[in-house]
Amino acid sequence: MIQPVLTPRLQRLALLNVCLGQFMSALDSRSVNVALPTLSVYFDASMAVVQWIPLAYQLTIVGLVLSMARLGDKLGRKKIYGLGFVLLGVGSALCGLSLQLWQIILFRVVEAIGGALVLANGRAIASALYAHEGRGRALGMMSMSFHLGYITGPSVGGFLVDTVGWRWIFYMNFPVAVAAATMAWKILPATVTERRDYSIDPIGMIALLLTVVSLVVGFQKIAKSGFGMVSIGTLALSGLFFALLLHFERKDPEPLLDLSLFKVRLLTAAVLSHFFVALSHSSTFFLLPFYLQGILHFTPTHVGLTIIFFSLVIVILAPVGGWLADRLGSRMLCTIGSILTTISMIGFSGLGSASSQIAVMMPLMLLGLGWAFFQSPNLSGRFNAVEPRYVGAVSGLSLTAANIANAMGVAVGSVLFLRSLNYFGLASASVPPYTQ
Repeated sequence: MIQPVLTPRLQRLALLNVCLGQFMSALDSRSVNVALPTLSVYFDASMAVVQWIPLAYQLTIVGLVLSMARLGDKLGRKKIYGLGFVLLGVGSALCGLSLQLWQIILFRVVEAIGGALVLANGRAIASALYAHEGRGRALGMMSMSFHLGYITGPSVGGFLVDTVGWRWIFYMNFPVAVAAATMAWKILPATVTERRDYSIDPIGMIALLLTVVSLVVGFQKIAKSGFGMVSIGTLALSGLFFALLLHFERKDPEPLLDLSLFKVRLLTAAVLSHFFVALSHSSTFFLLPFYLQGILHFTPTHVGLTIIFFSLVIVILAPVGGWLADRLGSRMLCTIGSILTTISMIGFSGLGSASSQIAVMMPLMLLGLGWAFFQSPNLSGRFNAVEPRYVGAVSGLSLTAANIANAMGVAVGSVLFLRSLNYFGLASASVPPYTQ
């Protein structure tokens, strides 16, 4: 197939396609989160079991995203990226057809394989398209698109649960995926960083996945029964896998995790700060639907309409954050965003059984303001800190760190919530059945 010459029009269309991938990822994530309490009741499953619906997705991405970023660098991001949309659509449709909870978890893994292909290569494509000018603005547009999905996901997801049922949350992704895959195949240039033999480093991939899975299972055991031999042993096993990961990556000539990148101080600081901000977001948005439905007795639609205020702020201000990043740099803006995130967490900590919708919305909007000033400058700073040949690796590294944080946020949030119920003697009474 003859590749299109990258004119300004095609450049804009390519960015639109990447933004569509970001939109779809957020749409799927947030609509599923709103449905978790409903799925818990439908399948008569506890929070400890239902949490594996988002965890299956996030952990699969953790294990694959670095390898898929490398694969895109060497085989061409267009092929890998387009295939990702196909798997996303098929996996999501199969989730909707599932008759058992374990089937949803299994097909979320299929979905996540597609998500890893899309996410690992989408940011790298945008960064390459705008390597010389406007990278911060392009990343700001991606952030805006992602949070348009955040807005659409909870509101549409809650509406679908209340009207036609939870299965349509998964069905609605299929036509979007088909449209995105077709568009990607027609307009994206076939970018290849280096044509040579490639290795996806399966040992590193497995060691990384086992590290995070052991850590999450350890936290899950703590949530269920407190500290004991099993939970401590599982956490120790996670430490062992992590040590093995570092050992193999130092010896591998083409490591999955290029440890030399961490010598770049700006990149290391950006990844760590993003990890902690993403951790706070993940725990908040995992627990919030359970709190709103189980404690404040909101309907799924009401939950969705409440959560969208977080993303509404970001949609309006994310491009401003990207524009400022192009002019002011990333350090000051990321610091302001982190401070606003901390203040919002303090606001969430004051919520109780009699809190109003306004009391929930205010810290949500403040959290969105912090993210708008943090995300695009943080991404731009990461890409600007390395040479162009490392763009794919940095994109994969960033997504891996974020998804580890997302998985950890779900696990840590469950631990804190369930252990708090036990502490106050509420684990088996006066709380919704799906939180037990």
